[in-house]
Amino acid sequence: MSHASPAIIEVAEEPVYGLAHLRDVNPPAALVARVMTRVSDPATPTLIQWLTRPMKLELRVSPLAMLAMGTLLAVGLAFFVAR
Repeated sequence: MSHASPAIIEVAEEPVYGLAHLRDVNPPAALVARVMTRVSDPATPTLIQWLTRPMKLELRVSPLAMLAMGTLLAVGLAFFVAR
């Protein structure tokens, strides 16, 4: 079984002179304004997106309240079965 040597990638430390002039090009102001408007203003969700968005519901119950609810449930179930 022969092991292939890892690929060697040469990284150019100097700029590519044929492409160096491209960094001096400024984008048109209208393009910059349009892109920044889209980034800063999120799209308004559609009705379907708004209705299907996840919701976070937090219910905080103390251990004493859980004990009371369990007792009430047990008593109610006992009365329901005893009928």
